Amino acid sequence: MNKRGFTLIEVMIVLAIMAGLIAVGAPRLLKKDTNIKTTARQLTVLVKEIRNQAKLFNSTYRLVLRIEPGQESYWVEKASGVALIDKEKLAEEMEGKNKDKKPEEGSPPPLFQIDKRVLKKERTLPSNLHFSQVETVNMSQPVTSGIAYIHFFPEGLMEASAIQISDKKNTWTLVFNPLTGQADIVEKAVNLKDLSR
Repeated sequence: MNKRGFTLIEVMIVLAIMAGLIAVGAPRLLKKDTNIKTTARQLTVLVKEIRNQAKLFNSTYRLVLRIEPGQESYWVEKASGVALIDKEKLAEEMEGKNKDKKPEEGSPPPLFQIDKRVLKKERTLPSNLHFSQVETVNMSQPVTSGIAYIHFFPEGLMEASAIQISDKKNTWTLVFNPLTGQADIVEKAVNLKDLSR
């Protein structure tokens, strides 16, 4: 009778190989993207995509950033067509004056609506990161709490802007060029006024 099977050494070799694969692969599978570099890359790619969508659909888009401790997030909104930016209405919106105000019956819908074509849902920052401040050329001062907007126009232009992302140790500033949408990453906190373009 021929009895074939695995020897103890063969079983141990297979187990050692499996243990090695698990040791190498498990941290990558379990690791969340919680570093500034990953978040900066995601925002940079998102800005390019929003800029392309604005040109493609001949509409005004905006990136909305919520700056609230524990609820830091961002999403994309779109206007139906070309929209002019009213600085007074924008300031009221950013301060939340119309937040609880319900639209009157028969009044037109809000100019901007959430657009799920670029981002399927609101994206939350990892818990160890937060937006220190958001600044655009059209703001009288940087936004450090509440809601901030960065607008994208059908001509392929966007507001010159700077987004500061911080963790407990570092602050990075993403500075966006209004003509190209390209981001420069500065590994410290800077304001638009401090930069010469």
